[in-house]
Amino acid sequence: MNDFLSIQSLLKSHNITGRYVHVKTISSLLTSFDATQIGESVEKRPIHSIDMGNGPIKILMWSQMHGNESTATKGLLDALSYLKQKPSLLELFTLRIIPILNPDGAAAYTRVNANDIDLNRDAVNKTQPESKLLIETYQAFNPHYCFNMHDQRTIFGVNDFPCMLSFLAPAADMAKTITAARKSAMGVIGYIQKTLQPHISNQVGRYDDSFNPNCMGDYFMAKGTPTLLFEAGQVEQDYAREKTRKWFAFSVLEALKCISLNLHIPSIYLDIPQVEKSFVDVLILNLRYEGKLIDVALQYVEELKDAEIHFVPIIYRMGKLDSLQGHKKLDASSQTFTFSNKILEDSNAVWLADMLNLTQYSH
Repeated sequence: MNDFLSIQSLLKSHNITGRYVHVKTISSLLTSFDATQIGESVEKRPIHSIDMGNGPIKILMWSQMHGNESTATKGLLDALSYLKQKPSLLELFTLRIIPILNPDGAAAYTRVNANDIDLNRDAVNKTQPESKLLIETYQAFNPHYCFNMHDQRTIFGVNDFPCMLSFLAPAADMAKTITAARKSAMGVIGYIQKTLQPHISNQVGRYDDSFNPNCMGDYFMAKGTPTLLFEAGQVEQDYAREKTRKWFAFSVLEALKCISLNLHIPSIYLDIPQVEKSFVDVLILNLRYEGKLIDVALQYVEELKDAEIHFVPIIYRMGKLDSLQGHKKLDASSQTFTFSNKILEDSNAVWLADMLNLTQYSH
């Protein structure tokens, strides 16, 4: 796997780019991987599974349980494209991968499915066809590990640095007991952390491990299966998350290496800094308003329009914002603007972004 970083830019999963990724986007790749339809969504969109390898260690992976979390899917497909070129790396593994578990949410670019249900809060009730399918796949496949893949919002940081990747070995009970399964997951994450630090130092975080039996990761961990949560995050202005995609794929491959060679390092898992809600998309400092200097934090709302994701700024917070960091930071103290109380009355901040010549994005 040592040459992955040098060829990743050539892989990029058959030119799958941008933030809007759905079943039609990856159809050619599904064909090349001989994917099998294993079920349907609420709106009767196909849900596919990719099988790779024929080894004794079985790993179940799924992505886009939340339809608007596509970076994880792209990184996962990059890793699979690499493994397809290196079949010897799969000798110990049988992988079963569901690249888009929530195809209705992916098409609509929403977190929830077509019934407005968060599939990651449906493990106990199993009310949705997508949730039922995942659990049925788990039961039939009986994996040794589960990889649960997501994107995280732009608000997360670690020690005042933007958080590119986050991981979690979910709790298996309310007491957060370190069971054998959880210790194994911690060990894989510890190894991933060690391999990432020379490349993206101070940009890896650990999620809060409060137990929620309705979450799929907690549910499978409680069943005794080591489960890893992977989260793809935001760094600076990379709203296409191409840098994140690269290191996400790298993390998946390193996880497989750890498992195949038994390189688990559980001892450093708890040393990974816990993520904090410390970032905003744009932090404007010292904006003069009604004779005072204030700070204004903007967040982008992601909206699907004409098959592209548009990032629309809204005002998130105003005042003295010393506790926040910005993926983009602007000091407005040397600029003079004239505007009305609109800044207080209208949360939509497109006008403010335009006035300050802030770049807006679409992907």
